[in-house]
Amino acid sequence: MTSKVVPLRGRGRPSYSETDRTAVERFEGVFREIKVSKKDSQPLWRQIAEPIEHAIRSGVLEPHARIPSEEGLALKFGVSRTVIRHALQSLSGQGLIVKIHRKGIFVSSPPLETDFITSNLSVYDDMAARGYKVNSNTFEFFRTAPDEREQEALQLSSDDTVVRIGRVFWMDDQPITYTQISLNGALVPGLELLDIEDRSILGLLRERYGLRLKRAERWFKAAIPNDKVCQSMEVSPGTPMIWIESVAYIPDNTPLEYYRAYYNSDTASIHLSINS
Repeated sequence: MTSKVVPLRGRGRPSYSETDRTAVERFEGVFREIKVSKKDSQPLWRQIAEPIEHAIRSGVLEPHARIPSEEGLALKFGVSRTVIRHALQSLSGQGLIVKIHRKGIFVSSPPLETDFITSNLSVYDDMAARGYKVNSNTFEFFRTAPDEREQEALQLSSDDTVVRIGRVFWMDDQPITYTQISLNGALVPGLELLDIEDRSILGLLRERYGLRLKRAERWFKAAIPNDKVCQSMEVSPGTPMIWIESVAYIPDNTPLEYYRAYYNSDTASIHLSINS
Protein backbone atom coordinates (compact mmCIF):
# COMPACT_ATOMS: atom_id res chain seq x y z
CA MET A 1 0.00 0.00 0.00
CA THR A 2 1.58 3.28 -1.09
CA SER A 3 0.91 6.70 0.34
CA LYS A 4 -1.30 9.10 -1.59
CA VAL A 5 -0.61 12.72 -2.37
CA VAL A 6 -3.55 14.63 -0.91
CA PRO A 7 -4.07 18.05 0.62
CA LEU A 8 -3.47 17.78 4.36
CA ARG A 9 -6.30 19.91 5.65
CA GLY A 10 -8.08 19.72 8.98
CA ARG A 11 -11.71 20.81 9.14
CA GLY A 12 -12.04 24.33 10.53
CA ARG A 13 -8.29 24.92 10.51
CA PRO A 14 -5.91 26.58 8.03
CA SER A 15 -4.66 24.36 5.22
CA TYR A 16 -1.62 22.44 6.43
CA SER A 17 0.35 23.89 3.52
CA GLU A 18 -0.44 27.38 4.86
CA THR A 19 1.50 26.75 8.09
CA ASP A 20 5.27 26.99 8.55
CA ARG A 21 6.86 26.01 5.22
CA THR A 22 9.98 24.48 6.80
CA ALA A 23 7.85 22.23 9.02
CA VAL A 24 5.72 21.20 6.04
CA GLU A 25 8.78 20.28 4.00
CA ARG A 26 10.28 18.27 6.83
CA PHE A 27 7.06 16.37 7.45
CA GLU A 28 6.71 15.65 3.75
CA GLY A 29 10.25 14.26 3.76
CA VAL A 30 9.40 11.98 6.69
CA PHE A 31 6.10 10.90 5.17
CA ARG A 32 7.74 9.94 1.87
CA GLU A 33 9.85 7.41 3.79
CA ILE A 34 6.86 5.77 5.47
CA LYS A 35 5.65 2.67 3.63
CA VAL A 36 2.40 1.26 4.98
CA SER A 37 1.54 -2.32 4.08
CA LYS A 38 -1.07 -4.75 5.37
CA LYS A 39 1.38 -7.56 4.56
CA ASP A 40 3.83 -6.28 7.15
CA SER A 41 3.82 -8.15 10.48
CA GLN A 42 3.63 -4.86 12.37
CA PRO A 43 0.21 -3.27 12.98
CA LEU A 44 -0.56 -0.43 10.60
CA TRP A 45 -0.60 2.15 13.37
CA ARG A 46 2.90 1.15 14.48
CA GLN A 47 4.21 1.38 10.90
CA ILE A 48 3.13 5.03 10.98
CA ALA A 49 3.98 5.92 14.59
CA GLU A 50 7.54 4.58 14.76
CA PRO A 51 9.03 6.61 11.87
CA ILE A 52 7.38 9.76 13.20
CA GLU A 53 8.70 9.00 16.70
CA HIS A 54 12.23 8.57 15.30
CA ALA A 55 11.95 11.85 13.39
CA ILE A 56 10.87 13.70 16.54
CA ARG A 57 13.52 12.18 18.80
CA SER A 58 16.27 12.80 16.23
CA GLY A 59 15.28 16.45 15.85
CA VAL A 60 14.15 16.22 12.22
CA LEU A 61 10.71 17.29 13.39
CA GLU A 62 11.21 20.22 15.73
CA PRO A 63 9.24 21.20 18.86
CA HIS A 64 6.07 23.28 18.36
CA ALA A 65 5.77 22.40 14.65
CA ARG A 66 2.21 21.61 13.61
CA ILE A 67 1.50 18.21 12.05
CA PRO A 68 -1.45 17.11 9.91
CA SER A 69 -4.85 16.28 11.32
CA GLU A 70 -6.18 12.75 11.83
CA GLU A 71 -8.24 13.15 8.66
CA GLY A 72 -5.27 14.38 6.64
CA LEU A 73 -3.03 11.54 7.81
CA ALA A 74 -5.72 8.93 7.17
CA LEU A 75 -6.15 10.17 3.61
CA LYS A 76 -2.43 10.36 2.99
CA PHE A 77 -1.69 6.81 4.10
CA GLY A 78 -4.94 5.26 2.86
CA VAL A 79 -5.91 3.92 6.28
CA SER A 80 -8.81 4.44 8.65
CA ARG A 81 -8.91 7.24 11.20
CA THR A 82 -8.91 4.54 13.88
CA VAL A 83 -5.44 3.46 12.74
CA ILE A 84 -4.23 7.06 12.81
CA ARG A 85 -5.82 7.61 16.21
CA HIS A 86 -3.86 4.64 17.63
CA ALA A 87 -0.63 6.02 16.14
CA LEU A 88 -1.22 9.48 17.57
CA GLN A 89 -2.21 8.08 20.97
CA SER A 90 1.10 6.21 21.07
CA LEU A 91 3.04 9.39 20.29
CA SER A 92 0.98 11.44 22.74
CA GLY A 93 1.46 8.84 25.49
CA GLN A 94 5.23 9.24 25.14
CA GLY A 95 4.93 13.01 25.41
CA LEU A 96 6.09 13.53 21.82
CA ILE A 97 3.02 15.32 20.48
CA VAL A 98 0.22 17.39 21.99
CA LYS A 99 -3.30 18.12 20.74
CA ILE A 100 -4.54 21.66 21.28
CA HIS A 101 -8.28 22.21 20.93
CA ARG A 102 -9.24 24.15 17.80
CA LYS A 103 -5.58 24.63 16.86
CA GLY A 104 -4.28 21.22 15.84
CA ILE A 105 -1.60 18.68 16.66
CA PHE A 106 1.92 19.82 17.47
CA VAL A 107 5.32 18.34 18.25
CA SER A 108 5.94 18.69 22.01
CA SER A 109 8.93 20.28 23.65
CA PRO A 110 11.58 17.65 24.50
CA PRO A 111 10.61 15.92 27.77
CA LEU A 112 12.98 16.44 30.68
CA GLU A 113 14.35 13.30 32.25
CA THR A 114 17.17 12.14 34.50
CA ASP A 115 19.34 9.03 34.63
CA PHE A 116 20.86 9.56 38.08
CA ILE A 117 18.75 6.77 39.62
CA THR A 118 20.70 4.18 37.62
CA SER A 119 24.14 5.81 37.70
CA ASN A 120 26.69 7.14 40.18
CA LEU A 121 25.98 10.68 39.01
CA SER A 122 24.29 13.23 41.22
CA VAL A 123 21.26 15.16 40.03
CA TYR A 124 23.53 18.15 39.45
CA ASP A 125 26.04 16.18 37.36
CA ASP A 126 23.37 14.40 35.36
CA MET A 127 21.47 17.58 34.50
CA ALA A 128 24.60 19.60 33.70
CA ALA A 129 25.87 16.81 31.43
CA ARG A 130 22.61 16.99 29.49
CA GLY A 131 23.05 20.70 28.93
CA TYR A 132 20.36 21.94 31.31
CA LYS A 133 20.79 25.08 33.37
CA VAL A 134 21.22 23.90 36.96
CA ASN A 135 20.98 26.12 40.04
CA SER A 136 20.95 25.31 43.74
CA ASN A 137 19.98 26.98 46.98
CA THR A 138 21.80 25.72 50.09
CA PHE A 139 19.63 25.81 53.20
CA GLU A 140 22.02 23.94 55.54
CA PHE A 141 25.74 23.16 55.49
CA PHE A 142 27.66 22.23 58.63
CA ARG A 143 29.65 19.52 60.45
CA THR A 144 27.98 17.70 63.33
CA ALA A 145 27.71 14.39 65.19
CA PRO A 146 25.78 11.75 63.23
CA ASP A 147 22.26 10.81 64.21
CA GLU A 148 21.24 7.14 64.46
CA ARG A 149 20.19 6.85 60.80
CA GLU A 150 23.44 8.43 59.61
CA GLN A 151 25.45 6.12 61.86
CA GLU A 152 23.68 3.11 60.38
CA ALA A 153 23.91 4.22 56.75
CA LEU A 154 27.55 5.38 56.89
CA GLN A 155 28.76 2.75 59.41
CA LEU A 156 29.84 5.41 61.92
CA SER A 157 29.93 5.67 65.69
CA SER A 158 28.49 8.48 67.81
CA ASP A 159 32.04 9.86 68.20
CA ASP A 160 32.44 10.39 64.44
CA THR A 161 31.22 13.39 62.44
CA VAL A 162 29.21 14.00 59.29
CA VAL A 163 28.98 17.01 57.00
CA ARG A 164 25.32 17.75 56.32
CA ILE A 165 24.30 19.56 53.16
CA GLY A 166 20.73 20.55 52.37
CA ARG A 167 19.96 22.01 48.95
CA VAL A 168 17.07 22.64 46.58
CA PHE A 169 17.94 22.14 42.92
CA TRP A 170 16.36 23.90 39.95
CA MET A 171 16.60 22.56 36.41
CA ASP A 172 15.90 25.18 33.74
CA ASP A 173 14.29 27.32 36.48
CA GLN A 174 11.98 24.52 37.69
CA PRO A 175 12.50 23.03 41.19
CA ILE A 176 13.35 19.35 40.83
CA THR A 177 14.74 18.06 44.16
CA TYR A 178 14.78 18.91 47.83
CA THR A 179 18.00 17.17 48.83
CA GLN A 180 19.74 16.33 52.11
CA ILE A 181 23.21 14.79 51.96
CA SER A 182 25.32 13.44 54.83
CA LEU A 183 29.00 12.79 54.12
CA ASN A 184 31.45 10.73 56.17
CA GLY A 185 33.24 13.55 58.00
CA ALA A 186 36.58 11.73 58.31
CA LEU A 187 36.88 11.56 54.52
CA VAL A 188 36.19 15.26 53.87
CA PRO A 189 38.24 17.40 56.32
CA GLY A 190 37.47 21.10 56.01
CA LEU A 191 34.66 20.64 53.48
CA GLU A 192 32.26 22.75 55.55
CA LEU A 193 34.56 25.76 55.04
CA LEU A 194 34.32 25.72 51.23
CA ASP A 195 31.98 27.55 48.88
CA ILE A 196 29.59 24.98 47.39
CA GLU A 197 26.91 27.23 45.89
CA ASP A 198 25.92 26.06 42.39
CA ARG A 199 28.68 23.46 42.46
CA SER A 200 28.51 19.70 42.13
CA ILE A 201 29.32 18.08 45.48
CA LEU A 202 30.60 14.93 43.80
CA GLY A 203 32.73 17.04 41.47
CA LEU A 204 34.17 18.88 44.47
CA LEU A 205 34.92 15.59 46.24
CA ARG A 206 36.75 14.33 43.15
CA GLU A 207 38.76 17.51 42.67
CA ARG A 208 39.72 18.28 46.29
CA TYR A 209 39.76 14.88 47.97
CA GLY A 210 40.29 12.44 45.09
CA LEU A 211 37.11 10.60 46.11
CA ARG A 212 35.14 8.74 43.47
CA LEU A 213 32.05 6.62 43.87
CA LYS A 214 32.20 2.97 42.88
CA ARG A 215 28.60 1.98 43.54
CA ALA A 216 25.39 3.12 45.16
CA GLU A 217 22.33 1.45 46.61
CA ARG A 218 19.07 3.35 46.17
CA TRP A 219 15.51 2.99 47.40
CA PHE A 220 12.51 5.06 46.36
CA LYS A 221 8.81 5.26 47.09
CA ALA A 222 5.86 7.63 46.73
CA ALA A 223 5.57 10.13 49.57
CA ILE A 224 3.76 13.30 50.58
CA PRO A 225 6.31 15.97 51.64
CA ASN A 226 5.71 18.33 54.53
CA ASP A 227 4.69 21.96 54.05
CA LYS A 228 8.29 23.23 54.26
CA VAL A 229 9.35 21.01 51.37
CA CYS A 230 6.27 21.92 49.32
CA GLN A 231 7.00 25.61 49.80
CA SER A 232 10.65 25.16 48.80
CA MET A 233 9.61 23.11 45.75
CA GLU A 234 6.88 25.60 44.80
CA VAL A 235 4.09 23.01 44.80
CA SER A 236 0.73 22.83 46.56
CA PRO A 237 0.54 21.09 49.97
CA GLY A 238 -0.27 17.40 49.58
CA THR A 239 1.47 17.09 46.19
CA PRO A 240 2.93 13.56 45.93
CA MET A 241 6.62 13.21 45.12
CA ILE A 242 9.20 10.45 44.88
CA TRP A 243 11.18 9.88 48.08
CA ILE A 244 14.72 8.67 47.42
CA GLU A 245 17.29 7.22 49.83
CA SER A 246 20.76 6.26 48.72
CA VAL A 247 24.05 5.10 50.21
CA ALA A 248 27.09 5.52 47.96
CA TYR A 249 30.47 3.82 48.38
CA ILE A 250 34.06 4.56 47.33
CA PRO A 251 36.15 1.75 45.73
CA ASP A 252 37.22 0.15 49.05
CA ASN A 253 33.48 -0.13 49.92
CA THR A 254 33.61 2.55 52.60
CA PRO A 255 30.29 4.45 52.68
CA LEU A 256 30.86 8.07 51.71
CA GLU A 257 27.41 9.56 51.12
CA TYR A 258 23.98 9.10 52.65
CA TYR A 259 21.49 10.83 50.35
CA ARG A 260 17.81 11.66 50.87
CA ALA A 261 15.65 13.64 48.50
CA TYR A 262 12.14 14.51 47.46
CA TYR A 263 12.05 14.35 43.66
CA ASN A 264 9.35 16.13 41.66
CA SER A 265 8.65 13.85 38.70
CA ASP A 266 6.29 16.47 37.26
CA THR A 267 9.42 18.51 36.49
CA ALA A 268 11.39 15.65 34.96
CA SER A 269 10.64 11.98 34.54
CA ILE A 270 13.15 9.35 35.65
CA HIS A 271 14.66 7.40 32.77
CA LEU A 272 15.62 3.74 33.15
CA SER A 273 17.54 1.78 30.51
CA ILE A 274 17.35 -1.99 31.02
CA ASN A 275 19.45 -4.48 29.07
CA SER A 276 18.80 -8.20 29.00
